[in-house]
Amino acid sequence: MSILLLAAVGGSAQAQDIGSAVALVEQFIAAHKTGLETRQEGLLNNAKAAAPYVIDGLAVDGLQGRLGFDPVYNAQDYEVSNIRVFADAEAPFLRGAAQVRVNLDNFGQHQKFLYTLVRVPPDNAWQISDIHSLTSDWSLADMAYDLGLDLRGAGGPEITLRNGEMPIPCAFACGNPNEPGNGGDSAPIVVPGKESIVVPDPVVVPGMEEGDLPGDGLNPAGRNLLIILDASGSMWGQVDGVAKIATARQALSGIVGDLNPAMNIGLMAYGHRREGDCTDTEILYPVANYETGRLVPAIQDISPLGKTPIAGALEKAAAAMPASGQSSSVLLISDGLETCGGDPCAAAARLAASGIDTRVHVVGFDLKDEEHAALQCIAEQGNGTYYPANDALSFAAAVNEAVGQAEGDAPAAPTENPAPATETVFEDRFDGPERDAAWRVDDAIDELTAFTPEGTLFVAALGKEPIFSNPKATNRFVLDRPLPEGDFDLVLDFKMPEQTRHERLMLSLFNAAEDQVGAQIWLEPLGCGTRLHLELTRISGGVDAPQKTAFDTNLFGGPWVDGVCEAEGRARGDAILETLGRNGAQLRLKRRGREINASLAMRLPGDETLSFDTEAITMLRLSGAASILAGHGHKAQPGESHFEFDRFAIEVPRQ
Repeated sequence: MSILLLAAVGGSAQAQDIGSAVALVEQFIAAHKTGLETRQEGLLNNAKAAAPYVIDGLAVDGLQGRLGFDPVYNAQDYEVSNIRVFADAEAPFLRGAAQVRVNLDNFGQHQKFLYTLVRVPPDNAWQISDIHSLTSDWSLADMAYDLGLDLRGAGGPEITLRNGEMPIPCAFACGNPNEPGNGGDSAPIVVPGKESIVVPDPVVVPGMEEGDLPGDGLNPAGRNLLIILDASGSMWGQVDGVAKIATARQALSGIVGDLNPAMNIGLMAYGHRREGDCTDTEILYPVANYETGRLVPAIQDISPLGKTPIAGALEKAAAAMPASGQSSSVLLISDGLETCGGDPCAAAARLAASGIDTRVHVVGFDLKDEEHAALQCIAEQGNGTYYPANDALSFAAAVNEAVGQAEGDAPAAPTENPAPATETVFEDRFDGPERDAAWRVDDAIDELTAFTPEGTLFVAALGKEPIFSNPKATNRFVLDRPLPEGDFDLVLDFKMPEQTRHERLMLSLFNAAEDQVGAQIWLEPLGCGTRLHLELTRISGGVDAPQKTAFDTNLFGGPWVDGVCEAEGRARGDAILETLGRNGAQLRLKRRGREINASLAMRLPGDETLSFDTEAITMLRLSGAASILAGHGHKAQPGESHFEFDRFAIEVPRQ
């Protein structure tokens, strides 16, 4: 039921419902404080005291002691002030569960939490099923599971967000209401026996669905340009007696005010909000056809402060670009090199190859010769042009020329029948009705595999066996075929619906469970949503002491989604996971010389292409057979995970 409909027929009931969930969290925190002050014992250490507030699986004697810290305050000691408890303003209900925010200060350090509450029989009362620290990124339910606790409770089904309704669509729930105490003017919800609780009303913005961003739309005849401006602290340095940021503001303001009206333009900055924060990148205006001069005030308001996360900004640039067939350019303006440990050249290459037909132009301002060379690499890898500038006049000329080139950039004319970049040396499209004889299946359970009429191989995984590091993992597919001598890709097109929320798929070079290297995609549940991970995993060292090395990237923590604990992030994350199950994705394990890395790519509705490559592992000796394992993570609850394999191939780059 939408918020619009709730407002007409049941808004007050919904408000009282979320109000009772907020009241329970307030009571839980108050009881915890009383326990600390009177018994020197946190509430989560006493099963009987905790039982009215938390699900059975979290009502365990000594839980806090086993955790080694106080999860209510995210610390070992406490001096707490400024506690605020309020409903999640953007999505007070998610899949039938209540979402309650808690903000507090402990020893002057600000802490933010998201509580998830579910209805529990027989009286259908709210109880806390998880506490997620937004500050430190841990989940109480996840840590409890690591301790061996059964969160399903005695004699009943597991209580998860999946038992509830689907989330409220972002089209009806997204907005920007204020938190309680921050000047919001929402009416209080009165809960008997409690102080009035201010719960901001959802802001109804018809038509503002995920992907709709501020602007005047796109001009289909115009080209796209995203300007990324360095606002790191060094931009306060002076050239010719004038601060570099002042020179940049003046030049950019003049240029964007004189652009061709058909141009679609956007603005991004980094280092302008927080000192020392390598995540400080912000899309101020996504690429759209704004009125002339619309971006000028935003340019003038940018004030340098922090670090130089060039790679992070380039990784986020795709999110500011429209999913269109128009030629797109990025203009990066920087007076320094990457200071956050990223690889801007690799990020520019990924952006240029992401399917958006994007070129990355770079203006390097007031740099040493060796620094110019480092930034030039970004332009080269991004199929763009590098413009050095060492004074105000050359800077204005460089920016003007770069923007002029962006206005004139056009996609390269396609050649007729272009030769593919790779050659396929083995392919299985899983059309059935029999399995290709090149595959062997270790610890086979035939009842869990079948060929579908659509021409895919269906594989079900259940129980604790199908884990990639388990020597007895069931239905591990191993290809009895030699691999190419030089560079190659193992390629798997697959579908992976989110069912247990611990689905995990491994594409590897396999010798044994304790001797393999592979590309791994896996899901991780949180109280506020599910994360999608891509990991390059290596296991070595023998049966007795296997060692794991991994490059793990949470794709919902920046590369594809900024975070799943905010309404927009949840909506985008849900859309990606739905596409993963419905339309599928492509997983690759790539060998280039002595390096091997993992890659994941998928296409969303609307022709937006997502892709990501992990860092590479260098291996002096590479051996093993191509292998596929569809299974679970080790924390999976009882239930089945379903996968479909649509195509497996071994491809080699053409010379």
